[in-house]
Amino acid sequence: MTEAWGTLKSFAGKTFETLDPEFTERVSQLIGGQDLTACFQCAKCSAGCPVSDKVNVQIHEVMRMLVLGLPEVLDTDMIWLCTTCYTCQERCPQGIDITDILFGLKNMAFKRNKTPQGYVSSRQQLYDTGKLYQPTDWEREDLGLDTVPHLDLDETKKMFEKTGLLKLEEDD
Repeated sequence: MTEAWGTLKSFAGKTFETLDPEFTERVSQLIGGQDLTACFQCAKCSAGCPVSDKVNVQIHEVMRMLVLGLPEVLDTDMIWLCTTCYTCQERCPQGIDITDILFGLKNMAFKRNKTPQGYVSSRQQLYDTGKLYQPTDWEREDLGLDTVPHLDLDETKKMFEKTGLLKLEEDD
């Protein structure tokens, strides 16, 4: 688990020890990856980002970190707090698939066990119950809701098995 998650830990003043051009190349090979040097830091992506005030590193800074080959990008909140609204991608004058790159970074971070607190347990909860939250009977009664209809967990489990979501850590 990363300690930076949810703490809005600042990268200000941080000294980055290494620049890893191989990291940049690996990211370029990810889904959505491409010539990352096309980004000229106009910051239009950050200007339109709905979570820009919630993250420790803006999306244009993530792109700069990638170009510079800084694996510390996997410690940023941005890759997990992205709402996948694709605004950054639509605003990019260079046509960079920014949101898709974030998906790839998220997978890369997960394989390195850099996940937000609660992510793994939520994944297991979804697999076991088909739900991320299980309201109590009295909560539903207070809201005047009917009982929850039966959920076919077999379909949920098939989806997990087909995507390999539960095995992701084991394959690392």
